[in-house]
Amino acid sequence: EEKIVASVDQAGAYFLRLLDGQRTEQLYQLCVDAKGKVLSCRMLSQGQADMTVLSLRQVVENALLSDASAVVLAHNHPSGVALPSDADVLVTHRIQEALAPLGIRLADHIIVADNDYVSMAESGFLQR
Repeated sequence: EEKIVASVDQAGAYFLRLLDGQRTEQLYQLCVDAKGKVLSCRMLSQGQADMTVLSLRQVVENALLSDASAVVLAHNHPSGVALPSDADVLVTHRIQEALAPLGIRLADHIIVADNDYVSMAESGFLQR
């Protein structure tokens, strides 16, 4: 079944379902084509209750192997607060900078907590 994730609301709903009830932080990468069709969705890492580790190389490789036009990252905050931390903002900018020269757009980074989510793109944390 073809899945389309082409808006903040669609991405938020997609990751709310995926991350609902998780007790440790999990980080996912969703690769989509130019129309928002899901090409792949991979768990990049799973951490403790309050942290996870991210490999920039893995993000770039997944995007290239999927032939993605755009990437949406998402992770959960088991603490219950969906606001991005300073570390979340920093790693998001690093990923955006790594993907840009390849013509791959970081469309968003969604943070999920307690049946809610925050879009870093909608909140102004992503550079345009």
